[in-house]
Amino acid sequence: MDQMPWQDQFLKILVVDDEPSFHKLLTAKFRKDNFEIISCLKSKEAIPKIREISPDLVLMDLMMPDEDGLSLTRRIRQVHPEPYLPIIVVTAKQSAKDVREALEAGADDYIKKPFDFEELEARINNIARLKTLQDSLLSKTAELDNANSQITQLNQSLSDANKQLKKKVYDLHNIFEVSWKVMGQTEIETLVSTALLNVLGIFTAKSAMLLLVDPDDEDSFSVIQSKGIVANRVKGFAIKREDKLIEYLDIIKRPFLINEIDQEFKDSVPLLKDLGIQGVAPLYQEGEIMGILCLGPSVTGSEFPLDALEILGIVTNMLSVALHNAQNFDQIKALSYTDGMTGLHNYRFFTMRLKEEIARSRRNQLQMALLILDVDFFKNYNDTLGHPAGDEVLRQLSSILRSTIRDNDIVARYGGEEFAIILPSTGREGAIILAERLRDKIEKFHFSQEEIQPNGRLTISIGVAIYPDNSLTLEDLIVAADRALYFAKESGRNKVIVFSDVAI
Repeated sequence: MDQMPWQDQFLKILVVDDEPSFHKLLTAKFRKDNFEIISCLKSKEAIPKIREISPDLVLMDLMMPDEDGLSLTRRIRQVHPEPYLPIIVVTAKQSAKDVREALEAGADDYIKKPFDFEELEARINNIARLKTLQDSLLSKTAELDNANSQITQLNQSLSDANKQLKKKVYDLHNIFEVSWKVMGQTEIETLVSTALLNVLGIFTAKSAMLLLVDPDDEDSFSVIQSKGIVANRVKGFAIKREDKLIEYLDIIKRPFLINEIDQEFKDSVPLLKDLGIQGVAPLYQEGEIMGILCLGPSVTGSEFPLDALEILGIVTNMLSVALHNAQNFDQIKALSYTDGMTGLHNYRFFTMRLKEEIARSRRNQLQMALLILDVDFFKNYNDTLGHPAGDEVLRQLSSILRSTIRDNDIVARYGGEEFAIILPSTGREGAIILAERLRDKIEKFHFSQEEIQPNGRLTISIGVAIYPDNSLTLEDLIVAADRALYFAKESGRNKVIVFSDVAI
């Protein structure tokens, strides 16, 4: 890893954790790095230790016997406001609530055990970079106050120098403010909007936009949000990963002005210039470009100086970490995609996976099938025997569906007595075979008191739609399967109907 500006001396790291083995492991792992590991096994000793040794950074566990990490973090923020002491939570607690509470308590970052030491080192270096900037801000502010108290009359040259110094202090202050505003955000849309608005302010730019990896196409970067650019102009704008601009960014790994690029960059650069973009900066996650921050022209009409590009690089590093945290929060939240009664996936999970499977089928030019099935005369069964009996039928039906589909198929409760099944890489014939197998199993299965049904047994009707034969979008595919189900029920029930066979 490249030498960081603050690494000409040891970075003192106070580790607050009640596990001695964790302290030994950190000491061993970071022995060759410019990190001095200082152990604190009891949380009640942390604040006296901070006052005694003045650490540069704290690694904090949340679960400790005498005082938990959240409470300790809040106390540190109360009694140790200056100079600012960064805190990184390193813990085995992994819920979205834990992440949110730690960040709200005053933690600057959150890493889950077990973790990768290279990632931990990168997080430490990033936080240390922000602390260095803040220390520089405080130092520059003090210098400015001292100079202003001694100098009463300034000539034009000194006035210009003073303006530049104020601008530098202002920029550093803004960066620190941005870090506070975006690091605790868990909603990506709000996070990006806040970051772009602050970018406009920091660089006095007319416009800015952020491109991230397209969730439907990992080889394409699409605009997630823009400021100062008419929406219609960026609608559908994307940059492919094989574009020479991406290759160049991956080589230099820093922001640059696009007017520096040779004429051979003929794909995306002319389009960026047409949008008024002057500077671009890469966002990285796990060593791979995951986004591009684009900066429009200055409101003054002048070209951005080199130090502005350095600040832009700091902002993109900070934004990368914030986006990573927000994406982790979304992934944790997505773990609750289960229907409580049946144990199947719920409607939200179904729509998310259907969107993914349609995108995968489109990329690989494959077919896929969607089945929507409904219990015949379920209202009669439910009203006659009561909701508990109806719920038990739905649970038994769910078990049959789970045991019949393939490992890579997705079954979900669509709503009420309706269920949906996604069949990846499946055409018409394969979908019909599976649907008939399901219909037959349900018909032959003995449900309690099913003789009360109009036809003397409990059955299902199934509607089938095929991508791309019957539709090309998620909404249209659902409509097609639903329409086929309607015809199956209208033509006698206990049937499998494919949308292609429905008379329109």
